[in-house]
Amino acid sequence: MKENFKNNKILIGKILKDTRSSLGLTQEEVAEQLGLAPRYISDIERDKTKGSIDTLVKLCNIYHITPTYVLRDFLNSEEIQIDSGLIGFYQLSEHDKDVIRQLISYMNKKNNQKNNNQ
Repeated sequence: MKENFKNNKILIGKILKDTRSSLGLTQEEVAEQLGLAPRYISDIERDKTKGSIDTLVKLCNIYHITPTYVLRDFLNSEEIQIDSGLIGFYQLSEHDKDVIRQLISYMNKKNNQKNNNQ
């Protein structure tokens, strides 16, 4: 059983805390952006409260992640692994993101040409 899934409870606090920390944000900064108390952010990160769906979506927007990334340990899908890897992408500079987008576009065109020739 997954570490974050105990007694049939979904525990996402550590994921949210680690993501916030990796972005160099404090609980106070996040709370201010959301119009919430820092204590509430702390309670979410310690799995003392779940928070609302609205709060989760707002946190995801601030952290540049998707709810799927947060819930990845609790969902059964291989597609989730791809989504989970995107967190590093959003932390790159715009130039580096553009380089990756161009590479993906090039590889997709190359793959389409290969498929059309078969």
